[in-house]
Amino acid sequence: MPYNFSVNEQANSVLVVDIEAIVSNYKALRTKVIGADCAATLKANAYGLGIEKIALALNEAGCSTFFVATIDEAIELRKILNSDRKQILVLNGFPKGTSPIFKRYNLMPVLNDFMQLERWIEFNKTLEKKQKAALHLDTGMNRLGLDEKDLTRLIQTPQILKNANVHIIISHLSCSDESENKMNNRQLLEFTSSIKLFPKVSASIANSGGIFLGKEFYLDLVRPGLALYGSVPGHSKNELVHAVSLYGRVLQIRTVRKGELIGYGGSYKATRNTNVATIGVGYADGYQRSLSGNSRIFFLGSPLPLVGRISMDSITVDISDLQTTKLNVGDFVELLGKNFTIDQAASLAQTVPYELLTGLGRRHYKHYHSTRY
Repeated sequence: MPYNFSVNEQANSVLVVDIEAIVSNYKALRTKVIGADCAATLKANAYGLGIEKIALALNEAGCSTFFVATIDEAIELRKILNSDRKQILVLNGFPKGTSPIFKRYNLMPVLNDFMQLERWIEFNKTLEKKQKAALHLDTGMNRLGLDEKDLTRLIQTPQILKNANVHIIISHLSCSDESENKMNNRQLLEFTSSIKLFPKVSASIANSGGIFLGKEFYLDLVRPGLALYGSVPGHSKNELVHAVSLYGRVLQIRTVRKGELIGYGGSYKATRNTNVATIGVGYADGYQRSLSGNSRIFFLGSPLPLVGRISMDSITVDISDLQTTKLNVGDFVELLGKNFTIDQAASLAQTVPYELLTGLGRRHYKHYHSTRY
């Protein structure tokens, strides 16, 4: 059968990452927010998909600002980009004792409290040329960022921002996947009121969902992450392309007689003589156990009902009704993709696409689809 990926004979599963779709999504988002800059958030190994090829493609597409969560991620990204011209911001801040790393790799911390702010000022005093920093204001999420008391202190001593060479002030939306949630406008109002006090500094509040809340959320910079891969929870009507597919290999095919049980706990009882295929993907590969009984699996567009519980390393599907095509041991079936998207799977698993995508695991063979990048 034809595949849209090269088959690795060792692989039980293949995670197909469409680099061209990712670049297309980035360009679509950049066009949408025209007038603002468009960064790329590549934390957690580009949401589990592999940072190297994605970062290089986005870099070639013109992205100049990247966000990651940790210092280790920032170091890896700097080595991949092999250029000091690109801005790399570290969302988890400026931990004590890390100034040599920030200097060596020219990283920009997102300063999350006053102690980090003061520490960064002291660090900059040791440099001939000050390094830039970002500042995080908490606007109601109560996770990271300067609180109201810190902001008051900052207003009283505005010289601090200059001494710290703060290049941009950011905040983070807590409900951007709910377009009607009043928290979005509440946070925007609080943030815009605060940044008016610092008119010479750029500002950013829009994550993937925030981009689709309206132009007023764009400000100077947007920072999509999940949207790069075609997923924007709560905003299904968009121009983006899904960039991720997952395929599992058929390990065995057997006939289960009517009345026999399938899988752990004997949770499924065959209602007829049933042809069952065992697929080499399980919850250890990020195919969540909560999808048992809910997942939608396909072979060349034909649905294959999942029977029994999802195991650590395998799942079982009913192939009895396949008529136009024959499924053989060694073939691949579609577990996630155009017929069953990340968004749909996350909804049925009662989680969010972020968790599903970043949890897909390291056992999949990755195939990067691209004719250019």
